Amino acid sequence: MFFASFALAANPPMGADRHVAKGVTCNSCHGEDLKNPKFPDDATCTQCHNKDALAEKTKELPGANPHKAPHNGECINCHLQHEPPENYCAQCHKFDFNVK
Repeated sequence: MFFASFALAANPPMGADRHVAKGVTCNSCHGEDLKNPKFPDDATCTQCHNKDALAEKTKELPGANPHKAPHNGECINCHLQHEPPENYCAQCHKFDFNVK
């Protein structure tokens, strides 16, 4: 059990892992033809994730609400799914967000 915990700490689950754990298939985000997968965009994410609800959930973050930013880009700027998440805002700002 200890080693499993250590492995998870060293390799935290990616967003895609959390989606799979909830029963979301690869096809849900990448389309039916996985030999030629489509690249998910904001519209793909908002099929399941409500942006207004996310903005409400993150309204108390220090500095600014990343889900209400006037120049908020695509969800995948921060939520990379197959790579560790990234605080895209930190490229220009000093907001200390914990991106999941």
